[in-house]
Amino acid sequence: MTGATGFIGGRVSRALVERGWTVTALARSPERTQSLRDIGVSVVPGDITEAATLAGPMRRADAVFHLAAWYALGVPDRSRMYQVNVKGTENVLWAAAEAEVGRIVYCSTTAVLGSHSPGDVEDESARHHGRFGSAYEETKWMAHEKVRELAAGGLPVLTVMPGAVYGPGDPSILGVLLRLYAKGWLLACPFLDAAFSWVQVDDLAEGIVSAHDKGRTAEEYILGGDNATISELLHRAAPLTGIRAPRFGVPERVLRLSLPFSPVIGRVLGQPPRILRDGLESMSGSFEFSSDKARRELGYTYRSIEDGIPETVRWFKEN
Repeated sequence: MTGATGFIGGRVSRALVERGWTVTALARSPERTQSLRDIGVSVVPGDITEAATLAGPMRRADAVFHLAAWYALGVPDRSRMYQVNVKGTENVLWAAAEAEVGRIVYCSTTAVLGSHSPGDVEDESARHHGRFGSAYEETKWMAHEKVRELAAGGLPVLTVMPGAVYGPGDPSILGVLLRLYAKGWLLACPFLDAAFSWVQVDDLAEGIVSAHDKGRTAEEYILGGDNATISELLHRAAPLTGIRAPRFGVPERVLRLSLPFSPVIGRVLGQPPRILRDGLESMSGSFEFSSDKARRELGYTYRSIEDGIPETVRWFKEN
């Protein structure tokens, strides 16, 4: 497992352990691995950007789950993100090929399929329009294309594409939004009309494991959930959380006028300095997708916004 110390990877690790797997996690930072060790995961030092550290841990692996990536909006260092998301993926896949691993699950994102017109719901056949809203979106698309190339060449890899992932402990900008909402501080909200396919992180973890068990080699599976705009999500959650949804949006022109202050806004929100710029570029259009293929072939299920968001809000309210 790569990325086991991350928001998604930690859940996948636990799901595998609960099924009786012996899990070995590659980790750059041993100090962040105690929670993995506590559930019985073995930890080995390594870095996906350093190919020499990968061969040893993979020699006895039946499967490789490649979840490691640098997910952030507003990061100015595109070259480092390229090294992690693109070169790191190439390193992992080549090492798995050399170790003759029989099954590889690669975690991509629906962002590689691009946005589309509001109201449309796309599936795995969608293709990116070529206008990238962030370095993350572009580098994940490049990695996704590399995986497609290697799969076509016979590498035993399949790809999962999560939608907008949320859940307790989410450190992303979506987690920031839900934390502000949980505290009652979200009086006005930007990007209210931005639409996503919302998936709770534990449902996603189960879907990733099911993809290993039931998925077809070289296939791609969207693992999303309820499709809704941010405004719709908050209004659907409000009766269950007792917290009123924001009454006002933040107009795009106001956001653009605020661009010079993006580093300050990023610092306040605990996000990278260009978060406002990338938010404006990345959250235009719709990212609503169908998970029907995963439901048919993997038995994938997901909880509704009404079932998933309130428990997440409670966690942010209490922590």
